[in-house]
Amino acid sequence: MFIGSFQHNIDSKGRVSIPVRFREVLQGRFEECLIITADFDGCLAGYPKEEWQTIAEKAKSLPMMQKEVKEFMRFFYSRAVECPLDKQGRILITPELREYAGVNKEVILVGMYSKIEIWNIDKWREMEQAASRNSARISESMASLGL
Repeated sequence: MFIGSFQHNIDSKGRVSIPVRFREVLQGRFEECLIITADFDGCLAGYPKEEWQTIAEKAKSLPMMQKEVKEFMRFFYSRAVECPLDKQGRILITPELREYAGVNKEVILVGMYSKIEIWNIDKWREMEQAASRNSARISESMASLGL
């Protein structure tokens, strides 16, 4: 599982180091590769291949004639790129994905249990502040879901 957050820089070629803790998870349970795609929250999402397959299997069972399903599938799959880790533990993020998420220099990689999110550091800070302001509403919502 991926937990924690780590600040890193993207180099001039578009490479970012995957934190050691996350690499250990990839090496121990998965292939040393992530499928990176755009996320609706304005960040990038990196899935180990096994987790990606789980999502793909669930998505295949959705009603393909439903407009929202088609929109999701187009958005999610059309931007997906297989990103193997190099010998230094880095992945190369395509220019299109970097532009979408606004990740060009300083980023934060966030463990989200079964995936890794890659955020523009300023967007991440805004999201954290918004969550802090809405903490009572979020707590109530989580309690209603049994958490």
